[in-house]
Amino acid sequence: MSQNNRVLQLLRCLLLFWTTSALLPAGGVAATLQVKHDHDPWGSCLGELTITSQGIRFAGKTKPEHTRDWSRLDIKTVYRHSSERFTIATYEDQKLLMGRDRPWDFTVTEPTLGSLDDATFSIILRQLERPVVDHVAAPAQQPSYEIPVKHLHTLGGCEGMLLLSRDWIVYRTDHVKDQRSWRRTSDVATVLSTGRYDLEVEVYERGAQDLLQTRRFRFELKRPLEESVYRRLRRELSAVR
Repeated sequence: MSQNNRVLQLLRCLLLFWTTSALLPAGGVAATLQVKHDHDPWGSCLGELTITSQGIRFAGKTKPEHTRDWSRLDIKTVYRHSSERFTIATYEDQKLLMGRDRPWDFTVTEPTLGSLDDATFSIILRQLERPVVDHVAAPAQQPSYEIPVKHLHTLGGCEGMLLLSRDWIVYRTDHVKDQRSWRRTSDVATVLSTGRYDLEVEVYERGAQDLLQTRRFRFELKRPLEESVYRRLRRELSAVR
């Protein structure tokens, strides 16, 4: 190798090092959120939540004994109620509740300094293979198909749009409690249709007793579902199983 080529190769290595160093957060920290840990009905405490590529750490400020370090294997699931309110479900026992697993409820106190927005939440999603519950309807890709729907409840229902993209199924509605974003690879069990104006999305979702179970979201379609779209959706879901 000539001297010029050695110098050129060295410059490329230095450039790669500088570029990578600039992109990686110091100490592997991806995001830091100022939060309130809710002990409802026993008050709350303040602290700092740090999200890294390896897990999540909560450092309690007003109650240091509540400090915890969770690796990705310590987290059962995450509920994102909004970008400023979320729950981390863990395997830790609650002695007063006969060993029931402990959920940690957090509220962001200073959203201007950081929140559980889509970019931050995606870091957690990359770590967790288990199903999550995401009430923020923000698909990762441009939807390839969308259709107006009514989500049927036990009594009544709510209206919105069902969006399909390569990796996501999203239900967007003003009824925030029912809004969802589902990853096809881990959150969706299957989809079913009994007619052109009907679609059910069966998903993995933890219930009130913190048990992983399936739940069906039934949608009445305001226009007929294209058969080719349904067949493709079923085929793609089968491919990731």
